[in-house]
Amino acid sequence: MALRGAGVAALTAACLGAAEVHARVGGDPSVADDYVRRWARGTLRLCNVRVRQDGQPPPPPPHARLVVANHRSALDIPILLSRFGGAVLSKAELADWPLLGTGAKKAGCIFVDREDPRSGAKAMRAIRTRLQAGTTVSVFPEGTTFAGDEVRPLNRGALVAARGLEVEFLCVGIAHPAGTEFIEEGFDEHVANFASRRRLDVGLAFGRPHRITGRPAELVPKLQDELQALVDRARAIVGG
Repeated sequence: MALRGAGVAALTAACLGAAEVHARVGGDPSVADDYVRRWARGTLRLCNVRVRQDGQPPPPPPHARLVVANHRSALDIPILLSRFGGAVLSKAELADWPLLGTGAKKAGCIFVDREDPRSGAKAMRAIRTRLQAGTTVSVFPEGTTFAGDEVRPLNRGALVAARGLEVEFLCVGIAHPAGTEFIEEGFDEHVANFASRRRLDVGLAFGRPHRITGRPAELVPKLQDELQALVDRARAIVGG
């Protein structure tokens, strides 16, 4: 486990350090985004995570994309970054986590304290700004991590942030092995849980990209149903 940690630290310094420098000098954003994807893929390899996909992710649109996923593990962040790049909306505690928190900050994650309305409003403004710039943003609208495959009621904040913009919505279902979810344990225990396994198979299912119009309150139940169907497909890939 110590060797894996050292590997992630070295990878973070190399890939995300290069991305940070590239962004500061005004380089091509797609190059910096490629470094973020490399870091995410390398982190998954070092943690012996094998992502088994139902198909391939849709090609990137010419404008912004909002990825909507269920949330079960800290690994969901590098999983989505490895497939889509861009930025991820994550809880504020992540910024203080060893290695993964450092990587998330350098990768441009948007952090939110869901108990603080001011933090929530700031995060929604950040999401809208990124979308207006044509960036991909991934969100976990359940609000926190849960055990099992049941998709909990979704928060509508990201839908409000995207309202009126040209944004492609893409739902993604994620299925982790039972017992590896990040629930009541501390972050160190969570990492030790999945890092101690010889291999961790995670299922991933992609929805159909589409535009969404209408009031967020009316759209949330439809998104939840779509996301549940995708989680069920992802579970079918890896089994129970």
